[in-house]
Amino acid sequence: MLVSMMLCMEANAQNTTVHVNMNGLADGTKLSIALAGTYEDEPDLQVVETKEGKATFSWDATEPRGYRIGVVDTYGGTIVAIGSGEHVTLDADVHLDPAGDGKMAMGFNRLEVKGSPTHDYYLAHRPNRNALNAEYAKYHEDNKEVVDKLSKAQRGTSEWDAIMASPEYQKLAEAEKAFFNKVEKTIGDAITENKDNWFGPFFMVTNYNYLTPQQRPVYDQFSDEVKKSFYGKVVADKVVPVSTDVPMPNFEFTDHATGAKMNLYDICKQNKYVLLDFWASWCGPCRKEIPNFESQYEIYKDKGFQIVSISADQKEADWLKALDEEKTPWPNDIDGDKGIAKLYKVQFYPTVYLLDKDARVIVSNNDARGENLRTKLAELFK
Repeated sequence: MLVSMMLCMEANAQNTTVHVNMNGLADGTKLSIALAGTYEDEPDLQVVETKEGKATFSWDATEPRGYRIGVVDTYGGTIVAIGSGEHVTLDADVHLDPAGDGKMAMGFNRLEVKGSPTHDYYLAHRPNRNALNAEYAKYHEDNKEVVDKLSKAQRGTSEWDAIMASPEYQKLAEAEKAFFNKVEKTIGDAITENKDNWFGPFFMVTNYNYLTPQQRPVYDQFSDEVKKSFYGKVVADKVVPVSTDVPMPNFEFTDHATGAKMNLYDICKQNKYVLLDFWASWCGPCRKEIPNFESQYEIYKDKGFQIVSISADQKEADWLKALDEEKTPWPNDIDGDKGIAKLYKVQFYPTVYLLDKDARVIVSNNDARGENLRTKLAELFK
């Protein structure tokens, strides 16, 4: 019955509820429920206020999905997997603690979810993070002496080098390698065991910080029906390589240096090739790549090569400071609320696309950086 329910991806909308009882919250505390596992800052599906710790979410759902429930404008919360038409009870003892940036973080001393076969399946088959966390803590405790030494040493010094060359560090490195191999296998096994139901892609999006085309083989094992599910489509957006036959989306922006209004398609038409760079002031690899971009820009700017950089900085002051330091001579803008990175489904920084005059992708990311970029441009402009 449960397997049939999970495979039924498109059903008629059914009323679905979550009755919440959260001990430890003051009356009038605002709770929200939103979709989980999309790599997006999802809007709240509903916001309700507690009375004596109790509140109820109610909506119409057509298929099972993961939801995040938590206190509004607060870090933390919990993921609950809920099927269409299920009536769920969430009972918990919670606490709110300062998060260090003026916001609070929500934690749980106890959490029980009842009335949802979908969530029961999720708990039984998801990667066991508690066990993995315990193993992580154990090998760090077993190697506490060398871990403490590393934390106090300065990278690049003779003291650091001596620690890295010690037998104690080699033991730690072997334990760490074994642990992360186990993490990868644990997550991979959970996904493969659920390749024929929606939990397969759901486990991908809830266990990987981001997805790239390197995970395409994992996606390819899913059934056609699972690929058409909500989370199957989320995964496909991230792992299926960008088509080289279709122009990338156009967008408008304002060049910081000149104040000129621009759009990508016009820039592409005016040049042979355009490097579109999504970066941020806080991104080390982004900043390290800029000298390479500058050298290629100087070589090819008069031959039909242009660069456009879009910053992901949240604070304009940070972006402006970085621009002053880097002094990049090509068009720059900050994404802000323009939604350009979202339009391009950017998951990590730097994200780089080399486009032709029709805004079609020639190469992207690692193939558009470092030596690979130099080789590609030399080939294109020969």
